Amino acid sequence: MCAMLSSGLASVVLLTLMAGTLVAQSAPGDGAVVENEFLKIRSLPDWTIAKSAEPIVSLSKGKYRLVINPMFLHASGVEGGRFSEITADMKSLNAVMAEVDQPAGGFECTAASRDVIFVTKDLSVGNLYTDSSKVGAGCHFPKGGKSVWFGSFSGGIGAETEYTVTFYYDTDDVNELLRRGDPELQRAFREVAEILRTLELKTPLGISSIDPASAAPGEKVALHGHGFRLLGGSAQVRFEEIPDAPTTPPSIDAEGTTLTFEVPSAIEVVSCQEGRIEIGGLCLPIPPGHVDVDDCPRTGGQIGNFCGKPVPPGMYRISVMQGQIISQSLPFTILAPGSTPVSISLIFRNFMAWPGETITVRGSGFTTTGNIVHIGSAAVPEIASTDGKTITFKAPEPEGTSLQTGMRVYKAWVSNTNGESNRVTFGYR
Repeated sequence: MCAMLSSGLASVVLLTLMAGTLVAQSAPGDGAVVENEFLKIRSLPDWTIAKSAEPIVSLSKGKYRLVINPMFLHASGVEGGRFSEITADMKSLNAVMAEVDQPAGGFECTAASRDVIFVTKDLSVGNLYTDSSKVGAGCHFPKGGKSVWFGSFSGGIGAETEYTVTFYYDTDDVNELLRRGDPELQRAFREVAEILRTLELKTPLGISSIDPASAAPGEKVALHGHGFRLLGGSAQVRFEEIPDAPTTPPSIDAEGTTLTFEVPSAIEVVSCQEGRIEIGGLCLPIPPGHVDVDDCPRTGGQIGNFCGKPVPPGMYRISVMQGQIISQSLPFTILAPGSTPVSISLIFRNFMAWPGETITVRGSGFTTTGNIVHIGSAAVPEIASTDGKTITFKAPEPEGTSLQTGMRVYKAWVSNTNGESNRVTFGYR
């Protein structure tokens, strides 16, 4: 589905704000233009713009209701949504199918028909008809058994979100529904098609630039774009190659056009028991010829260990996401951090640790005595290292502000008389 279904909207001469949706009133007889962050559409002169919660736009004429939801969020993984999810609020459909076992597929009460409202080559809206030929599923039929229309719907994929179009009659009485082929109904279909031809689905969330285009772990980076405060929420930064890398919560300006975040400093490596390797979240037999280089200890059990490592320098792709909406991605380079006399190459375990659990740090620049491990605001002092490359300590009680809401995830580092190390994330149960 193309992001833009139609262009060529007439010039706007008067702007008013209604229920969070921008309504542009055009010249007399042209109908109103409705515009918000998600869509732009022109109605017809005798259609009324209903007060509906953004981003949904609802148009009405008499008892007809045309509803466009440009950000269709649903629980199922079915592309475009399940029938029962798309049609949940269609009053005339409920008049027919209120007693049908749910979740329904629409076929229970729908007579065979290929009748659709053709809009463009990319968009058509299917019509639902029923009559007394459909029995035994709990359907309600009109008196006389005549075939009647009880709703129309369509769903698809827009620029970044799924969308739906529903058209129905505002009645709970099945006997008020219009008969199939009724001239008034056919006229309504033509008007709906005319309105939908002006529909333009927008890109609600997007990145236009990254400043700077490369940075080292821990440095601040600004994303410029739009929709970072979409529907009153806050967008989150997502590195496609390391989607679960913990980062400090980003800051977003009031307009939702600039988001500032800190480049993540660590990734997590999951090891499996001896002879197996983690692939796609599963512990599978190590393929022939594979060389294990992650250095994460393979202890007993199905999952051997959770290890924290510095983010490898290289090219990554950044996007922003809010709920089910994910923007396009842009390239970003994570630079190698500057060399320090003290460094961490691996912490294990670094995830789902208990306070008091023995933790090991590998790296360099550790002193014989006097090493301090910092986890958030907590510190474990006077730790010895016999080889300058390994530290073992008991995890302290968590203190400080977590990197992730609802979890206990902190930055961990080592300091001593040589200086401070790089940061690696550490998470508690």
